Amino acid sequence: MMFRIAVNSNWEEGKVQLILKKTRMTIILYILSLILLFAGGAALYYYQIYHAAAIFMPKEQREITGMLNRPGCGWYRLYAYYLNPGTSLPADKLSIFEEKDGYTYRLALLEFNLAEYNNQKLDTAALNNVEKVLQLFSNTKSKVIVRFLYDWDGLAMPKEPTERSIIEQHMKQAGIILNKYKSLIYTTQGIFVGNWAEMHNSNYLSAEDMTALLACYASATDPSIYLAVRTPAQYRAIVQELEEHPEKYEEYDVSGSKLLERLGLFNDGMFGSVSDTGTYREADVAVTLNDKLAARESELNFQNELCQTVPNGGEVVIDNPYNDGENAIKDLAKMHVSYLNRMYDEAVIQKWKESTYTGSEILYQDQSYYNYITDHMGARFVLKNFSFSHKPSKKQMAKGRLELENKGFSALYQKAVLTITMINMETKEETIVWDSETEKEGEGEAVVFLPGQESISIPFSISLSDYEKGVYTFTARLTDSESGELISFANDSFDEVTGGYVLGTASM
Repeated sequence: MMFRIAVNSNWEEGKVQLILKKTRMTIILYILSLILLFAGGAALYYYQIYHAAAIFMPKEQREITGMLNRPGCGWYRLYAYYLNPGTSLPADKLSIFEEKDGYTYRLALLEFNLAEYNNQKLDTAALNNVEKVLQLFSNTKSKVIVRFLYDWDGLAMPKEPTERSIIEQHMKQAGIILNKYKSLIYTTQGIFVGNWAEMHNSNYLSAEDMTALLACYASATDPSIYLAVRTPAQYRAIVQELEEHPEKYEEYDVSGSKLLERLGLFNDGMFGSVSDTGTYREADVAVTLNDKLAARESELNFQNELCQTVPNGGEVVIDNPYNDGENAIKDLAKMHVSYLNRMYDEAVIQKWKESTYTGSEILYQDQSYYNYITDHMGARFVLKNFSFSHKPSKKQMAKGRLELENKGFSALYQKAVLTITMINMETKEETIVWDSETEKEGEGEAVVFLPGQESISIPFSISLSDYEKGVYTFTARLTDSESGELISFANDSFDEVTGGYVLGTASM
């Protein structure tokens, strides 16, 4: 009996322990379930609030040929006006040759002959005539190059004023009119003197006279208007004169540094000889051909540096090997040429039209040198790669990058704004994610004024948490600051609906 009681007691105690163990396990499992449930809810909440998911599809950027819409560069047409005292220009002089292609000829050279005023100030008729012409062109898509002169026959000396003060008075009077149309003017040429105002064969070509006339013209015109002298040697003489004798030019109310920021070149003897028909004096006076070529190369290198920031252009002359297509495009790029006379020299231009491009750019292999030169005068921006990436957390910024190349011979000299925009394709709401005007000082300008034959990479960052879910299109636009006109990229990705060049699409 005693043995049976001990057995039953042990069995009851084991049963109790088992029940307690199961209870503890149940409690632990319950607590673990609560922890897991809370953690899962927290994770889901965090995922919904902070997780970012974006699928990006880049748009292939294919480069295209053609002049496109690139204001302020290319071939120009010449318009000449002879001003007579008390006489209005006849109606037939106040007309413009209309082009079938609205974008091929976006420049006009306006020449105003002041020979009848070589001993007097400009009268009301002369000033009204200049303004009428500028007003006429302000209603077109053209920008203008302005040249005042006293001679069209290569006989400047007997036609120029006998006193420099008369020329300076003409500059001050003309400046009042030019300033009213400053946004129309691409550049000016010369300082009114010399045969055809090309600054040779004149009584006013000493360093002092050239500097005084240039300083007067600069002080009379708005700082946004570019100036130009005929040769690199004249440019250097003026620089030296300003450095050595600044006190002589204080009366003109313009600092030497500000003047030089606006001063470029023009060359109406381009490629005519080893010296560009006298443009490079050192090449003419050199004895051996090697010395002549070295002098030419030195002047080309000078222009390569100077004309990154100021315009250069003019006329090609005299069919010869220096203006054969391959030689021409090499030197046009080095000189940073943005404009040329469409009619002169016809023999050279015809040669370019009839010769096939043999350079390294595959896109132009079957085209003429004329087409290549037409497309590359001035700035020619090409959109390259565009990327957009993010990490799966909205707390971290998504990063984008646009690669841009300027394949033109020169920079873009007029003010413009480059923007990268995100467009919600459902709501059409646009957000600018990068703007050259609002970027910190230097970076925005570096993009817009990108020199010819150079590339740049534009990075930007955005927070995806700032955007609703949806499909977004990235676009790029380059816009002229004065006119608001869209400047073309040499790409086939323009979209009429968005009014920009499509870079890619992100689904978020």
